[in-house]
Amino acid sequence: MATAGTKVTIATREYDFVAPLALGEVTAEGIDLRVLRAFDALRRFTEDASMEGGEASFSQYLRRIASGDRSLIGLPVFIMREFRHRCFFVRRDSDMSDVAHLRGKRIGTDAWGASGNTWSRAILRGVGVPLDGIRWFVGPVNPGDAPADTRGLPAGVSPTPGGRPLGEMLLAGELDALMCPWPPLGFDDPASRIRRLYEDYRTVEREYYRRTRIYPGHHVIVLRRSFAEGHPAAIAAIYRAFVRAREVSEHYHRILHETSPWVLADLEEQSALMGPDFRPYGYRENRAMVAAFCEEQFAQKLISEPLDPDVLFSDFESLTGGHVD
Repeated sequence: MATAGTKVTIATREYDFVAPLALGEVTAEGIDLRVLRAFDALRRFTEDASMEGGEASFSQYLRRIASGDRSLIGLPVFIMREFRHRCFFVRRDSDMSDVAHLRGKRIGTDAWGASGNTWSRAILRGVGVPLDGIRWFVGPVNPGDAPADTRGLPAGVSPTPGGRPLGEMLLAGELDALMCPWPPLGFDDPASRIRRLYEDYRTVEREYYRRTRIYPGHHVIVLRRSFAEGHPAAIAAIYRAFVRAREVSEHYHRILHETSPWVLADLEEQSALMGPDFRPYGYRENRAMVAAFCEEQFAQKLISEPLDPDVLFSDFESLTGGHVD
């Protein structure tokens, strides 16, 4: 059980909706919770076994469970979410403007099994583009980026020759498109030769949400089983603390809305489309999204058998008794 002073360290990226927890404005009942915020939080948690929890790739966590590895216990705190139509890039002189135009093309991506790229390939599948008809290449996006992980790539997916950067290959005409989370270097230059496939990606992503009601989850919070089983009361306390931190942050979004000139208009439009609780935590609230992700993992051959979405957070439910509202 959790006792006053139980020390817990969790690593996350520097999201504004985690800040109230990291700064001590929100606390976790009964435990001394330290939130370590860093852009490389996923790597830090993976490499530092002394951390009790951290932000993790939803895709990697799912594949752990599918393989029988239950060493991590997932909390249904979908700490990172993003739509993915914005993540396709082409040369400025390309005549392509829709993912349907990528049928049979050469596409470069930075990480094959990443959550975001799994959701991006789901967009291609959703318009009937066969994934096995595309020539895929995996490599770093920019010069100086860390080498891409090219271990265990499936048939039809190749490392870039000599680890060449994808952006360079796109500009050289050796690729037709990129599929990656952030734009290549130089994208923001007015004279850039690279543009997004969907220049008005907001309209396309809104239509995707209207049609599917899915706001894709990319990362979750996980705890090491060795800690969670020894401190089951801490699991619910940590979950509630993340919920409360998000609520505090979102409250101030509406009051201190000077981040950009029209962020308030964006928030109002967002609420009209997605409702006031547009990124809920909790498994039941997100089951349709989780189920869709499980289906994609199997359809894209990232896992060998269909996976029941209920198993992903069953340990969380059993250890908390399902009472964490």
